[in-house]
Amino acid sequence: MNTPTSSSTGLRPSARGQWARLIPSIPVCTALLALAGTASIARAQSDNFDAGTLNSQWSTHQFFPQSYNLVDSGSGKALRIQARPVPGAAPAAAAISRPDVYSDFYVALDLVNWAVLDQAAVVLGHWTLGGSDGLSEGTGMILNYDVAQDGENAGDRNGGQLQINTIAPGFNAGTLAAAEITLQPGRSYRLVFQAVGTLYTGKVYDMNDLTTPLATVHADDSTYPSGKNGFLSFSRNGTSGVTDVTIDNFFAAAKDPNPASAPALASPIAGTPTVVTRVPAKRFANLHPAANGISFTAKTFTAGLINAGATKLFLNNTDVSSSLAPLPANGSSVNFSTAVGTLAANTIYAGRIELQDTTGTLKSTNTFWFDTFSNTYLAAAPVKTVEAEDYNYGGGLAQPEPIKVSGLDANGSQVNGGGVGYFDLEGTPEVDYFKPGGSYHSIFSEYRTADRVQITQGSTIVGGRDEAGDLVEIMALSPDPIRVHDTQRAQYVAANVPEYQVRLTSPGDWFNYTRGFAPSNYNVYLRCASYGATTLYLDQMGGDIATTNQTATRLGAFNVENHITRLNYRYVPLMSGSDLAKLSLSGTNTLRLTQGGTVSKEERQVSLDYLLFVPAATVAAITLETAATVSGPYAAAAGATVNAAAKTITVPVGGAASFYRLRSSGASSIKGIAIVGGNVVISYN
Repeated sequence: MNTPTSSSTGLRPSARGQWARLIPSIPVCTALLALAGTASIARAQSDNFDAGTLNSQWSTHQFFPQSYNLVDSGSGKALRIQARPVPGAAPAAAAISRPDVYSDFYVALDLVNWAVLDQAAVVLGHWTLGGSDGLSEGTGMILNYDVAQDGENAGDRNGGQLQINTIAPGFNAGTLAAAEITLQPGRSYRLVFQAVGTLYTGKVYDMNDLTTPLATVHADDSTYPSGKNGFLSFSRNGTSGVTDVTIDNFFAAAKDPNPASAPALASPIAGTPTVVTRVPAKRFANLHPAANGISFTAKTFTAGLINAGATKLFLNNTDVSSSLAPLPANGSSVNFSTAVGTLAANTIYAGRIELQDTTGTLKSTNTFWFDTFSNTYLAAAPVKTVEAEDYNYGGGLAQPEPIKVSGLDANGSQVNGGGVGYFDLEGTPEVDYFKPGGSYHSIFSEYRTADRVQITQGSTIVGGRDEAGDLVEIMALSPDPIRVHDTQRAQYVAANVPEYQVRLTSPGDWFNYTRGFAPSNYNVYLRCASYGATTLYLDQMGGDIATTNQTATRLGAFNVENHITRLNYRYVPLMSGSDLAKLSLSGTNTLRLTQGGTVSKEERQVSLDYLLFVPAATVAAITLETAATVSGPYAAAAGATVNAAAKTITVPVGGAASFYRLRSSGASSIKGIAIVGGNVVISYN
């Protein structure tokens, strides 16, 4: 049994993916080649590769030098496939297949420790061997992950893609559906490919969250009604690249065997405790009520038992497992909930759940991100939100605050506009905003139609059949767009206007925002989605903001991590070096948001929703003091952390009884005390 990690795969429907003209000039290695034979009965097949040798049911296929090695993975083994090219003649490629022939099929496998190369990891479906190597003239359907869809060279854009393709002789690919998605190296992912009649579905799951797939693609095609299943790894970098992919926990059958309720997936390692439902349900959740706490259900789907007492919950890397008390009994299906008061209001969280069975050998991790902001908090001064699409217009002009919601409602009717809100106000290039030249800058906005900035209501999914709850970005056959949105805030719900986001940004893009601020120290967060790591900057503008004669003072950077797809929104803090930036703002200020990164490499990496300014956490205005007796003497509590926005103070639990009091420059009193993990959390007025 192998603990999966992550892998890469991919196929680009271009000359680099067409092998026919490259192959005839070289001798083909015939050792261990799979030969077409009579169709066998389609039965369930699985291999975790723990035997240490490649099962005799596997056949291997390759053009030239290759290796199939069983390597250590977790507590067992995994199959590492490596191949080199024939320079100038054939690409690096190696594959394995089983003899069983399927019409309907379900095939799944794990990608483990994959490298960021211009390579493809391919699940073969309805595959028919062709050519002496089994690959060059093969045909069928495939699900593949392209690690670097545009290539790995200096001018190629970063980002991967999940695809369903038809494959004709010469490995000529026809893409039926694709989702832009960038998997994170060093992590484990599970690819699932299924055919029911002519309908094909491909999914990819993060092994750190099996509650829902990261992306789902669908296709309807009758070209190849049956064939074999297997796996292929190949370089997409012509005849100069190499391929190196490790797979594990292969399974194939005629029907979906998943015992979990969709969209959740049971672990491929039988008996592994797995989170199948969770509150908050979304992996990237916004406006989660603090009072709802965290709850989750874990299952083994076998007779194996979950060790409830070993279950761990971490919030922002702090162990709060004690909040799960009282613990349920050990079982194959177990429910957990946090105690009242575990979550602080108006706080950003990263969550991690760790599970293990009663033997201590089968373990899993579930990760998720959420915040507990409320619409009321977001609307109350000095908190301020600045919508990414509401940049200046007319040469440094700004709308009076509070800014009205404007745009098109869900029925296509205009709400406000005409100078009320920013709908269809024209910005002045190089004064109010800037977009350098590039192939994707000719796409105009749905919101400010005269500006060369793509602004759409949500992120557009073009075509495909979507499953409920799946957050996917599909480019497929249907021309009808589907929109996926970040959480709709109260003012947009009231106006029936879906929120707008700035999309298809490029390095060098910038936008000016002129706003009035109540005097305060602020922390700043950028609400954004990304499908690759990048950086944006915030500057304070001086000079004449009505002209190009402007000066910029850098305030900090938003270091955006890879959110896997442009549909996963998180709050990214403004940092000053390694510290959380604290901005002292008052009155009218013009701030500039600039897309950083490398030109060409980081094109279209992020979708921008809004900037959020909140009062900075500080310990200057309020101090927690503690004593061993109620009468004192009192001294400042060591290790106390004040969250002024949430009005909470967190301090480590001491070794004896403790009494607390507040020393404040204003009128403050203790509202409540709770033990959360190894900390005392004190809320105050």
